[in-house]
Amino acid sequence: MRTTSKVARHQFYNLFQNLKMSPLRAMDDIPAIPPLPGAYIFWIDEAPPRCLLVGIASPKLEDGLYERLSKILEPNNQNSELQNFLAKDTKLSREYKTDLKKPENRERFLYEHVYFQYLTIPDMKEDEMKSFEEFLESEAELEPRYHANTTPRPRKGK
Repeated sequence: MRTTSKVARHQFYNLFQNLKMSPLRAMDDIPAIPPLPGAYIFWIDEAPPRCLLVGIASPKLEDGLYERLSKILEPNNQNSELQNFLAKDTKLSREYKTDLKKPENRERFLYEHVYFQYLTIPDMKEDEMKSFEEFLESEAELEPRYHANTTPRPRKGK
């Protein structure tokens, strides 16, 4: 993880709090997402909710969060980390009694059992955004099930 100053960590914590307080969104809300840089969290709708994935839409993306989230949710997108993780997650397939290797089942799972939150962050530089993403993955107590370049994490207590 990159080293971040106390000021940056405080800023990241404040952004994280704003992200957690943002409205819960269904997959049908994707078309209304603004084309701005920002951060997001995907949750499985359980009690308590389980964090699936956190991430950023960097300033390099022309259409920001809209572009990033739209591509993540495309069932046949070979470059979508979320789609690839779901396809390989045999434990989640067993829990929900569905074959998540099939694109149509992943799409149905996302629409029926997953929601997300997002926060636009229009003025943050690329390197700061990447540090914020690392903060969300490791220090924000979200315990995302999926991380970039990893396999699914087991749920605590299971």
